[in-house]
Order: sequence, then structure tokens, then C-alpha cells
Amino acid sequence: MVRFLSLLIIAAALVIGGATAFCSSTVSTQRRSPRLPPPNLQARRQHNEEPEDVIPSFHRRSLLASTFAAAYYSCCFPSSADAVIELTQPSTNLRPRSKLIDSIFADQMATGMTDYEKEVEKYKSELFQKLFNSLGGENSSGTSIPVFVEVGMGTFPNAKYYAQALSSSTIELKGLDIVGVDPNSSMSSYAQDNARLYGLSSSLRTVNGVAEDLPFADGSVDAIVTTLTLCSVLDQTKALSEIRRVLKPNGGKFLFWEHVLSEDNKTLALQQTLLNPVQTFSADGCHLNRRTGMNIQKVFDGKVDLNYMTLEGKWVIAPTTFGIATV
Repeated sequence: MVRFLSLLIIAAALVIGGATAFCSSTVSTQRRSPRLPPPNLQARRQHNEEPEDVIPSFHRRSLLASTFAAAYYSCCFPSSADAVIELTQPSTNLRPRSKLIDSIFADQMATGMTDYEKEVEKYKSELFQKLFNSLGGENSSGTSIPVFVEVGMGTFPNAKYYAQALSSSTIELKGLDIVGVDPNSSMSSYAQDNARLYGLSSSLRTVNGVAEDLPFADGSVDAIVTTLTLCSVLDQTKALSEIRRVLKPNGGKFLFWEHVLSEDNKTLALQQTLLNPVQTFSADGCHLNRRTGMNIQKVFDGKVDLNYMTLEGKWVIAPTTFGIATV
């Protein structure tokens, strides 16, 4: 599998770059190249000369471009007023991380999971549609903009499912407030790219954080999503308890899609157990031998629509548990 290649990549990165594993926790933002003025204008500024008619024409072009962009986004994307929930104190439980290793891993996840996402597309699409149709038409803030928190958002491969479910939901919604939480700050730019691709640019905010210490008030979130996330949290029970804490009482939803220890193939389960140390080291703490479905049932008192399946050709990450839990 693609994930195991990261072992060699990370080892090479450590030697070449002299990186120390897990040594930085800064939040990255998407890199943008600064737009320079025309050369003659730049030269005049360097000599403190007053530019002549070049300023009006340059500004006119900028104004036209800005006007067009504003019209396009106001027409095709939800309003920035989609930001409904306020973040509380940022997470203080972040482990030291390596920016180099985080960058390599983020790039790997952005390019190396394409086949996997194609394999699970049908199931995820149905699961998200079910989630959207189960939401109330108005949240506790008095708006029809539900608050979603995606824990371990990564590169945001689920963007397409939000867009699809929103367009075909049986509940009338004016937009979405999506907050992506991830300890790897290098994921943010990829997530924003996917959000733009599916018309969710103004609906998405990203924050550096961990599942065990979510920056939201009790009972403030309509729905939480994790996909291939609970395999890598440090304390799964604590992470699930945090998820339940921030979900709204009497109806908050938790959508999950997680690879787990095989329940029906002893040989595969043994392979997962033996390979777990390698996977944990090479794939940012990912575990192959967790019984995530059972833990979700315990934390949510059995109020879980729990499913299990084994994907074709995905070997140690083929056994999968998925469903929706309700508070």
C-alpha cells in the first residue's frame, strides 16, 4: 500500500534534511505569490518618482478583476456569513511535530489515496446524504446553516460529498459552516484547494488541533465527521468523549468511516497486528489493530447505526467500520 512507502520517504527526509521528528507545531497557510505592479511603475517607485497615467490603468484593471471575482463568488458560493460557531481556546495538547515530515505526509495523502477514494466513493456518498437528511432544518442559533466539524480533515477528500449532499438534501439549508481540525498544518492548503473545487471555499475554516482537545463549547456542533482519523489519535476513548461533548444534545450526529482490525479473517488480523508498529511509525501514528466500532458503541451508549465491510484489494486497511452515531 501507498502508506508503507512513507517509511522510506521519511527516512530519506530525516537524513537529507537533518530533520528531527516532531519538532514544530506552527500553522501553515496557503502560499500565494505576491502580485507585482507593472515594471515601469515598480521602477518609478524605487526612485520615488510619481507615476503618471500607469496608475489609473493599473488600478482600473485591478478594479475590473476584483469586481468580476466578487460577482462570481457571491453568485456561486455561500456567503462568508456561513461562519456560525465561535472557536474557544485553541488546543494546548499538540505534540511537537516536524514541518518537513508533515509536508511530505500531506503531499502523499493528497496524491496517494486516489484509488482508495474511488473505491469508497459510493459508500461515502450514501453515508453523507443520510447524514444531511437527518439534520434539523434550523439549528440552535436560529439559522439554517448547520455546523460541521471534520476532525482529522487532512486534504479534505470529503469536500465532494458535502457539496453533493447539500444540493440534494431533503432539508432546506442556506449554507454550511465547516471547521476542519488537524494537527498537521501542512494539510490546510490542500484542504482549501478541494473546498474551492467543490464550491465550499467560504464555508470552510481550518484550525490546528487534536481530537482529544476540540476547541468548541459543549453542545455547540450539529455534526462531526471522521474518516480515517480515529486510527491515529493518541487516546481513542478520550477523542470519542470529546466528540460527544461538543455535539448538540438530543440529535447531534457523528459520521465515521474508519479502517479497523479484521473481524472475520484471522490471518488478516494477525498480519495487521504484526505490521502495526511499522504502520504506526510510517503513517503518522496510524494503527491497524483498533476495534473502533466497539469503542464508538460504548461512548454513544449503543445509539449507533454501525456497519462493517471489507474493501476489495486494500489489504491491511480493507476492514472498515462506518455509520452514524446520535447523541
